[in-house]
Amino acid sequence: MKVRVILPLVMLMGLLVWQPQSSRAQSFEVGVRSGVSVSSLIGLDNTSPRVGFYGGITSSLLLNENWGVTLDVTLSEQGTHCNPNKENVTIDYRYDYLNIPLLATYRLPLGDGSSLRLLAGPQLALFMLGTYSYTLPSVLNDGTISGSGSLDKEDFHPLDFGVSLGAQWVLWGEHVLIEARYTLGINQTHRGVSNTLNDYYYISVPNNRNSVFQLGTAILF
Repeated sequence: MKVRVILPLVMLMGLLVWQPQSSRAQSFEVGVRSGVSVSSLIGLDNTSPRVGFYGGITSSLLLNENWGVTLDVTLSEQGTHCNPNKENVTIDYRYDYLNIPLLATYRLPLGDGSSLRLLAGPQLALFMLGTYSYTLPSVLNDGTISGSGSLDKEDFHPLDFGVSLGAQWVLWGEHVLIEARYTLGINQTHRGVSNTLNDYYYISVPNNRNSVFQLGTAILF
């Protein structure tokens, strides 16, 4: 299933890369992007955002002076931090995704050699890995116990659909970008997840959706 989804996107990126030499210098850009992601899971109570990182490839095809399309392929660390509950149990959920947004881009020149780009469009994300770590009181009441584990990949939806909105401040000859982007997941991340921590504490995770804010930079070649 993932191959059928990835292949058309790879072909699309290939078409963006393969442009006549006369037009590539004017309309096509490719580069790398990276930064910090601040994520949470909508549907879970008593949580704090998880801070992670993202990094990947970005490409843009500028159709004219103002309009274009942007396609990214980015690895993103997501999830959330569950604050201590009434039993004083703390859990960190870490989800790794391969995010592939396809965004309409509007370019607004600022008149000082820089420009502002506004981006909006759908995002397809492939679930890669889910792990967790926890801290809970010892059954002997002699301190706390920490541990970690992996979540069953089969419990998660392999595809996560979302909507992205963002902005890029383009500096220094259209080569360096400072960017901010927010993506809201549309579908649930999993079919229902439960864990037994340290062989005695059972937890069940309700349905939830991804909510991710990214802040970082991009370098265009």
